[in-house]
Amino acid sequence: MNPPRAYLYRLPLRDGGCREGILLRQGNRWGDAAPLPGWSRETLKEVEACLHGSEDFVPASLRCAREALEGDWVPLRKEVPLNALLDGNAQEILAGAVRVYREGCRCLKIKTSGVDVARLPDLLNDITRETEGLCQLRLDPNRSWTFEASLRIAESLRDFPIEYFEEPLTDAQRLPELIARAACPIALDETLREISPADLALFQGAAVLVLKPTLMGGFQHCREFAREGERLGMASVVSAAYESGVGIHTLGRFAASLPRISAAGLDTYSRLESDVLTNRLDLSGFVFRADQPLPAIDESRLVLL
Repeated sequence: MNPPRAYLYRLPLRDGGCREGILLRQGNRWGDAAPLPGWSRETLKEVEACLHGSEDFVPASLRCAREALEGDWVPLRKEVPLNALLDGNAQEILAGAVRVYREGCRCLKIKTSGVDVARLPDLLNDITRETEGLCQLRLDPNRSWTFEASLRIAESLRDFPIEYFEEPLTDAQRLPELIARAACPIALDETLREISPADLALFQGAAVLVLKPTLMGGFQHCREFAREGERLGMASVVSAAYESGVGIHTLGRFAASLPRISAAGLDTYSRLESDVLTNRLDLSGFVFRADQPLPAIDESRLVLL
């Protein structure tokens, strides 16, 4: 079989930034290699170098693209619910929550960095009121809280419909202790890039695994985590890292193939001003429909490498 062709893409973001990645094509199959600056271990230049054979390792994002070309996953469900991604200050988050609730969203992921921790109860009270108590809440402090603060905040928010706190601790070594003691469920995210699936038993009691194939090392690696997590009673949340529509489509299909999931985190797609697809993916109602085919690629947006 001939090696896949590789294309560079650059897509504008709604905040004025730019997202770059490399698409691989083999026949009518496409894969997306999109390392996320500041989060991925590899750079886009390293991915390109690996394509040309000058690197002796396969970066995580490139492994994702290659696995997308090699396999297709049998969906276990027709639809995958999606969370909305909300950030900014308290007023912006509340306005966003109201908007997406009216669009059909029932799961909100809230980045807490722009909100004074002391104001979180008021914000969640406002959100719960405006969404009629029908939305699950995911709080993501991105490892910015101390152990003591995490316990205190969890206790203060225990009466809200919180699905989980996502990796709150600055001191990740104390995560097993937090899982055992916190008044709210805990999800593993960054930790999954630091351990193997065999290590998950050390975090017994965690509610959710946040699986990011682009960052973690591919779909097969994430499936191994999902299988072990299911055995331990943990659900999987497949989460995006600002990939193009090609990558989002693959992530949605992957999520639909896992046995135990919660709402997937594919809303980074809404932050893209435009896409490599001629028609954007249909994620209306905050649902990924597993039977939707990948729309045609707008090859005028691609540069052959």
